[in-house]
Amino acid sequence: MKATALFKNGLWISYATFVTRIFAFLSSLVLARLLQPSDFGIIGIAYVFWSFFSLFIQDTAGAFIIYKGIEHPKYVNTAYTISLLVGIALAVGVAATAPFVAMFFKEPTLTWILVAFAFNLILSSASYVYSSVMTRQLKYRAIANITLVNSITRLVSTTAAAFLGFSYWSFVIGDTASWIVNCVLTRYYSKYKFRLQIDPEVKSEVKSFYFGTVASSFGLYTNFNIDNFTVGKLLGSTSLGYYNLAYQLTNAFSSIVGAIFNQLGMPVFAQLSHDQQQKTLLKVVEQTAILTVAICASIFLVVDSQVVTLVFGAKWIPIVNVIPGLLIFSYFRIINSSLFSMLVAKGRPDINAKVNLQIAPIAVISFILGANLGGIVGVSLAVALVLGVGWTVYWWWVACRSLGWSFKQFIVPCFIPILLIIPGLLISFSLPLLIRPFTLILTYLISIRIFMPQMFGKYKIKVNQLLKRVQNLRHNN
Repeated sequence: MKATALFKNGLWISYATFVTRIFAFLSSLVLARLLQPSDFGIIGIAYVFWSFFSLFIQDTAGAFIIYKGIEHPKYVNTAYTISLLVGIALAVGVAATAPFVAMFFKEPTLTWILVAFAFNLILSSASYVYSSVMTRQLKYRAIANITLVNSITRLVSTTAAAFLGFSYWSFVIGDTASWIVNCVLTRYYSKYKFRLQIDPEVKSEVKSFYFGTVASSFGLYTNFNIDNFTVGKLLGSTSLGYYNLAYQLTNAFSSIVGAIFNQLGMPVFAQLSHDQQQKTLLKVVEQTAILTVAICASIFLVVDSQVVTLVFGAKWIPIVNVIPGLLIFSYFRIINSSLFSMLVAKGRPDINAKVNLQIAPIAVISFILGANLGGIVGVSLAVALVLGVGWTVYWWWVACRSLGWSFKQFIVPCFIPILLIIPGLLISFSLPLLIRPFTLILTYLISIRIFMPQMFGKYKIKVNQLLKRVQNLRHNN
């Protein structure tokens, strides 16, 4: 892929994911004003189970199509058929288990919420395959436009339902409307003639990749959702409402970056040689870490009780104490997104599965201890230490050992930016709110200039080149 095309595709993906998060934030903002924390808690429990069942669909058959290509219909049709069959089976499973889930959490309304989510599973099983075909076709502009339409549909449907008094059902209505639109549009724009067919020659290969990806996704699900499960069960739906909103806010940026790596990074990494993959991944980690730590630190400095009261209302002040730990997790989640995409691109989802499944029991124990010792703040600190620091170190160690790469070469860039941002945090924290971010960035740049002069020089050259291009454009106009 040429650099120009890569840049354009990256812009379209960034635009699509940014739009998604902006509309999601607007939706959360409106709903936080209209609904109670307990309403967020109830739907948060439902989303935990939605995430569990959707892990058997998302990034499974679709990821295989991106990995294998669309040149051979037997691979695409087999993956498509398996995805639909799994989606139908999961929908039946969700509907059957919904009453028991409602009884376990003592929330009767969960039964019908999960039944509605079962219908969405069937839609998503088809949508993910259509989207993967479009990704392989490099139709990033169409994907971006579809994402925009989906986001608008969800925002309008959700907020309209909330204004009409549908409470937590507003989330269900918005999600269902969005999935219907997404399924219709991705099917139309993929322009691929799918057939219900399972080719016996490729069935085993598809199943092997599928189950390897599911195992990896199961570990990710456990690590990303068991904290919500723990809070909901041990601390109640109101506490889960606080935790859920804080999680959405702090992980908005990591969701954007993760989507970019999954949609763009995976097909790009797959086309590189082994040595090129190593060099490219190292550059991505270095650049991502330097940028991400500044964004997370800025969020930490500006989100205080006054800001939360102004934006969401005084009833949401408890999320302020949860945000720091979740920001640490968000930072490392972004760093690890590139590694996840690289391993899938190399046809090694088994490494992701191994690490995620091994870290999951430790995460569960830490969340339970955190909830009992410190409530939702304790859970957030457990997330930061186990899923942030611990998970990152172990994951890169296993991956580098399996691929024959230098562990030190990759792990050092993950932590150096954290050390460089600390002086800026200490200096800025006691300053007035409006000047905190500017002081932080200035101090951070000075730290980079002192301790990473080569990196600072590269940024300086890039900035000068950008300024020259702007001047040339003005001159030509």
